[in-house]
Amino acid sequence: MSPSQQGYAAESLEPDLESRSDQTGEPALEESEEAGRNNYLQKAGSKDSQFMHPDDSLHRHWYETTVRLRGMFYIFFSLAVVMALALGFTAETFFFIMAAPRDDGLSVGIVCGILLTPISLLLTAIYVDECIDMGLDAADKPSFGLFRAAVTASLRGIGQVHTDRVERLLVLTLELVPIIVAIVEFATSSHKVYWYKDVGRGYCLGGLIWALCVCFSYIICHIHVGHVPWRDALMSELYHNMGPIGRFKRAHGTDSHSMLFDKPNHWGRSCCYACLGLCIEIGVVVLFLFFHRLYAICIGELLATLLWAMALRSYAPRLLGKAFWFTLIFFIALTSSLLVGTVQSAVPNPSRLEPLVWGPVSAGFNDTLDTSLPLSFETSDLSPSPSYPICRTSWGADEGLNILDLSILAFASSFGFEDDVREGLGEMLNGTFPDWELLEVEHWSTTGRWIVVAIPSRNVRIISVRGTSSLRDAYANLQIYSSIVVLQFMGILTPVLSLMPQGVIQRVASGGISKSLRKSFRVEAGLSAAAHRHKEEARKAGQVLIMTGHSLGGALVGAVSTEVNVQGVGFSPPGLLFQKYQWDLDVSRLTKAFTVIQPTNDVVPQVDQQRGLIEWLPCKENALTCHRLTHTACLLWAQCGDSRARDWRATCSCWFGIQDLNMPQSNEDSL
Repeated sequence: MSPSQQGYAAESLEPDLESRSDQTGEPALEESEEAGRNNYLQKAGSKDSQFMHPDDSLHRHWYETTVRLRGMFYIFFSLAVVMALALGFTAETFFFIMAAPRDDGLSVGIVCGILLTPISLLLTAIYVDECIDMGLDAADKPSFGLFRAAVTASLRGIGQVHTDRVERLLVLTLELVPIIVAIVEFATSSHKVYWYKDVGRGYCLGGLIWALCVCFSYIICHIHVGHVPWRDALMSELYHNMGPIGRFKRAHGTDSHSMLFDKPNHWGRSCCYACLGLCIEIGVVVLFLFFHRLYAICIGELLATLLWAMALRSYAPRLLGKAFWFTLIFFIALTSSLLVGTVQSAVPNPSRLEPLVWGPVSAGFNDTLDTSLPLSFETSDLSPSPSYPICRTSWGADEGLNILDLSILAFASSFGFEDDVREGLGEMLNGTFPDWELLEVEHWSTTGRWIVVAIPSRNVRIISVRGTSSLRDAYANLQIYSSIVVLQFMGILTPVLSLMPQGVIQRVASGGISKSLRKSFRVEAGLSAAAHRHKEEARKAGQVLIMTGHSLGGALVGAVSTEVNVQGVGFSPPGLLFQKYQWDLDVSRLTKAFTVIQPTNDVVPQVDQQRGLIEWLPCKENALTCHRLTHTACLLWAQCGDSRARDWRATCSCWFGIQDLNMPQSNEDSL
């Protein structure tokens, strides 16, 4: 008797029991319960019982349980990786369009980027939707029943393919691919001490590769099956006749479904939607060429994505589910939050910036009403605590520049035009380096704008690179780091970064396609050429070249200083470890050349991973304040003091009091 028939018999038995109880009273009900209990015990004790003990059931299907666990993990792991990379690539391509110089007009890269953005978003949403179905199918019982049925129904038109053959191939690849990749990862690893980590990461990477192959195979077969009624009916019948995985029993399906007539595929409607989406993409190109408006381009890209999704749904009605629309909403929220968060760190009006500090002979020196802070102080052995190690570091000759000098020069790149830069430097450097010279000022509109200052008395030349100070700077920032930001965000949900080998992450975060598209808009290209030129000029003048910058400028300093092989200091820069192939970095040289100043509550340096000398600064303010160069410079001054006797009170008094300074105490006070 089948389970459904047993259930039907049990339901039909209940009225009889109730009627007997009404006629004869409770003893009849008790006798029936006792008889049923004895009957169950008798059946459970017999060898040919139709019931199976739970322990026996668990051990009977133990292999399917392991397949379910591994299949769920691999598939949802691949979902996190693909979603992170695909959405990161989509956001990177989108912001590449916005970061492109407007004066350069259209290019092949721009047109390809406009076309690729909705296509990549559409494919990502489709993959997410189908991958979730595969994850649920892996957890189902029987495991991977939908996959086996879909592949069999799709290939039935080619030859006599049956479910047991698909099952054998699925199990064989599930067992072999992770082991093979683990062996290859172990054999190619240069670190044999922690071999077990390499083996574990290789095994997970093999599972990721297997899951990608399974998901892509299912998507192709589902599209092939979904728009033909008889294939869809065959898939449904095979699914309901499927047995547990690992037993290799063939699920049979009748051939009567082939007699079904195909329903209209709505080719006309599908082509109409596709053509409308293409027309909107052409309109986006025109908008970019003449207006360069973010909101118009964003709306146009989303409309094109929706129209192409409707075209695909007309072709295969069952292909797109709820996860598809959730992915679109997630992308909109992601790009909006990234843009808002990056723009918030931009300098609103650089031409009206006040100097960071006042030099001893400048007009603003000792010209403040706040006298709660000392005019200047220096740390010594009598200070309450040792100052930061970075306080005792110098760059250049024996009496070179200290970290406060470099923070001032990094800040100077945020002034407006050349006259503003010259005036600001005069206020900050007069009385400390009277022989300073402003050698070069890049135009304000340049992304990663830089200035070059020479101090002959110290035999140094400094290239200072501006941080995120305009909307185009924000676009460039997001263009470079969108992929790794989304990857790190997905790492909160799944251990993506810890399970994948570092080299693989560097490869997938390099943005191969988008990198080729933006080849003519390399953000660091102009800075790299200027650094090479000034290094040679500094060598001829007997000077040492140093680079410094804040935020995005700090990341550019890290990349270019590594390339040019000079010392660089970055204030709150995003990391560069996973950008190895993005900027063709030598990580070992980066470790030797680059110094990072990182406030603890600043989120920007937590993007990617840092390499080089890292100086941690405790910051108790909010993330935006901790990212500001003015606050970071005051953190350094409060603990390092200033041997140049400059006036920091106007900038630092809003955050620090006398009790926060690492001022020397007299011997009487210390006793």
